[in-house]
Amino acid sequence: MQCPACTNHLVTLELSGVEVDYCFTCQGIWLDRGELERLVSMGEGDEGIVAGIGPAAVREQRRRCPACRSVMEKVQTGGQPCIVLDRCERHGLWFDRDELKKILAMSCNRGQENPLVRILDDMFTQRKRGCV
Repeated sequence: MQCPACTNHLVTLELSGVEVDYCFTCQGIWLDRGELERLVSMGEGDEGIVAGIGPAAVREQRRRCPACRSVMEKVQTGGQPCIVLDRCERHGLWFDRDELKKILAMSCNRGQENPLVRILDDMFTQRKRGCV
């Protein structure tokens, strides 16, 4: 698949049994439909963050779905801070650099950390250090 942000190729990686498509160039992540819910529930997070995703009235450039190439809609999380994402209703969600990590952290109850946040840090910090 082609990255909707920078058009480079996405690489499929596994994150706790969920396949994520990652762009090594811009560090964005594509999740297929339903995978965000799986990641939030695996970390025992509050699924309300996912249920609160709705239309966003922003003037950002609209991107194309890497699966079907149709123009995606802009959506935003209901939590604070608000995070704007790109969504293809049929196929999934695009997260720019660190947006998935922020959403997983926001889904946690106070005082707890979603273990997937640490895994994301470990996976992608290695690349930043030149270890990949």
